[in-house]
Amino acid sequence: MHLNNSTQVSTLNRALGITLATFSMFVVGYTASRVFLAQADSTTVITELVTPHQASMWSDLAR
Repeated sequence: MHLNNSTQVSTLNRALGITLATFSMFVVGYTASRVFLAQADSTTVITELVTPHQASMWSDLAR
């Protein structure tokens, strides 16, 4: 007869532990990435890129 004691871990418990650890690492990594990107966006100056009309680019040559 084989009895399980507290030091023996079943395969299901091990699989659940690995799944929980993997999910936790994903959540922590995702949250850290979002916080880092949010900080980078708030310090960046947003500039609009406006492409001038073709005629205005050639106007300097006509002078």
